[in-house]
Amino acid sequence: MDKEQPNPQHRAALIRKLLHNEISMAELEEMRGWINQDDLAVIIQKIYDLNEVQVEKIAALEKAMAWIDGVKNDQRNSRFTKKIKNDFRKSNNKIILAEGDSWFNYPVVLSDVIDWIAMEENMAVYSLASGGDWLLNMLNARKYVEELSVLHPDVFLISGGGNDLVGSSRVAAMVDPGGTAIPYQKNDFAKSLMEKVAKSPIVPLNKEKFNQGVLYLSQDFFALLTFFHLQYYFLINGILTGGTNDPAKGKFPHIKIITQGYDYALPSHAWREGWNPRYWYRPLLRNLGHGSWLKTPLQIRGILDAKVQQNIVYAMIYLFNEMMIKTGDLFCQMPKVGNRVFHIDSRGSVGEKGWTDELHPLPEHFRNTGRAFVDCINGKTSIHGQVFVVNPNSVKP
Repeated sequence: MDKEQPNPQHRAALIRKLLHNEISMAELEEMRGWINQDDLAVIIQKIYDLNEVQVEKIAALEKAMAWIDGVKNDQRNSRFTKKIKNDFRKSNNKIILAEGDSWFNYPVVLSDVIDWIAMEENMAVYSLASGGDWLLNMLNARKYVEELSVLHPDVFLISGGGNDLVGSSRVAAMVDPGGTAIPYQKNDFAKSLMEKVAKSPIVPLNKEKFNQGVLYLSQDFFALLTFFHLQYYFLINGILTGGTNDPAKGKFPHIKIITQGYDYALPSHAWREGWNPRYWYRPLLRNLGHGSWLKTPLQIRGILDAKVQQNIVYAMIYLFNEMMIKTGDLFCQMPKVGNRVFHIDSRGSVGEKGWTDELHPLPEHFRNTGRAFVDCINGKTSIHGQVFVVNPNSVKP
């Protein structure tokens, strides 16, 4: 069925309710039916107090970073072109399109999730991923739309949202330093996530860490979490149904979509922990913003206790993953869609010593997450249905 567009006043009223963290489930369901790129730009502008010019530049990368991303993608996509020759599709091989951020495109010297997936003989990966990219920018640029039509891939991989949350010290706007906030109670969608966490967590939940961390999450965080839900719904719905909410109208009736939700990053200013020649690159990469993504913004808001900082990020990442899983479930319940949307859950898989910097795991942990992607792409079953939980004990350096 085609989207029924609301009148401008009603549209604006629902956007205001979302921004004020007062959206009901019925209203959110209605918004999913008509949300478009212009609406998404308006919402992000209001959440971050940006102007239109800033929104247009929202994910602009520094020239050096854009060049590095481009070099890595050129190398990958050259290998993709070579790989798909000689009737690659005629076997049980997979054409994969990847869009995403630095978990999919980390500096050239390191192997990220996509690098490990692309090493599989039966997988050819075409990458659009850029480190530092915002999810909203991916949706606005629509590069993946063009490549979907060209490649007709078997699988679409997406990693996005981390930079929207933590880039340019934005995490400071997502917290309430009082530590007594409960704004999720005004948001039915957020309440549903909290209820799911309490009743049936897919991965182990440290209740003490989570319960303390949640108390520091602001109204803007839960508005942003709901906004992420709308963005991912817009993206997935566009691929599966052509944006019509009718799976019969989708151009890619057999495509599999796989999302991912990061692990519990650790706020830190530490330059390095001792010297290890195997990780010679750590001091270099940790000098490129380490501390400014998480620890410094939290300190700016007066949150100085290291354990409290960790618990805040723990709660953020836990809820982000739950949001992703819930969003995917909506599509798996659609007639004629079936089990084609999956989620890779890396929560708890990296540990405290497995990080290159505040946001990015060491290569062996990227490989661990990559293995879960490979299992999902190859059609292996998961005891958690559409969710593939990364095993923290399977890392082999």
